[in-house]
Amino acid sequence: MNWEDLKLFDAAVSARGIAAAARTLGLSQPQLSRRLRRFEDEMGARLFDRTPNGLMLTPAGERLVPIAAEMKKIASGLDRIQPEIANSAERVIRISLDEVRERFLLRHAKWLHEQLPGIRIEIHSAHLHLDHATRETDIQIRSCLPESETLVARKLGEINYRVYASRQYLATTTEQPLQDPNWVSFAAERCWYPVIAQWYRDHVDEAFSVLKVNTENGMLYALQENMGYGVLPEFMGDAAVELVRIDSLGLVDVSSEHLIIHRDLLRDAQVKKTVRAIAMLFKRNLAALDQETGAVA
Repeated sequence: MNWEDLKLFDAAVSARGIAAAARTLGLSQPQLSRRLRRFEDEMGARLFDRTPNGLMLTPAGERLVPIAAEMKKIASGLDRIQPEIANSAERVIRISLDEVRERFLLRHAKWLHEQLPGIRIEIHSAHLHLDHATRETDIQIRSCLPESETLVARKLGEINYRVYASRQYLATTTEQPLQDPNWVSFAAERCWYPVIAQWYRDHVDEAFSVLKVNTENGMLYALQENMGYGVLPEFMGDAAVELVRIDSLGLVDVSSEHLIIHRDLLRDAQVKKTVRAIAMLFKRNLAALDQETGAVA
């Protein structure tokens, strides 16, 4: 037995007729008749007498009336408190992303926290894809699209990459950037940015690589220490007061940012709220990265 069966029974008792009960339930009269007869078969007893004046309860049916009423009361109570439960329960949302996206998200962490009361965010910085099925992560922010049909992606915006050097370094060199022998590049075997790696191969002599790193954070620190030229996301390079953007070399890469989530989690109200907040964060800030100098969302 389930509540749906008792709900049909309760509606028929209250309406005292198949036609009126069917209208209340949004069913056709034949549908309700079939389902009530099936319920009677499962109970092993006739619950109604069908008379010209409508439905009349049998003794077996009379015994079910208080049970159906109690279940209706319980269901009504659950409906009333469900929104309160959903809003009051603290939810942990795990977000995985690489160090570039982590830096952007954490720059606006206070704003994000204010948009998500009752939700605790966990940030997992990793270049590798974590497993959604085992709850290693709930949300990933990546430049690549998912390959699994169970995962869905939402485009958040784009990150531009350009060449930078420190003001102090530029004061010491007379070479044009692409002829300058001092470049910080990426270690090929551990490069997470293949388009940028290809740009280096096409434009920068390998002999000019005075230092190799495998993260954009490493690149930022090296350029701040006057090691030469290198490639950074605009929001990192423009916010570093020691650095100068080399606009003459144009855009190195434009990376599309995607939020990736398991399809089933889209039914979770608090996860959906987090997705909307992250989307708003990117929309409000990535469009202004050309001018960003550390402004808060």
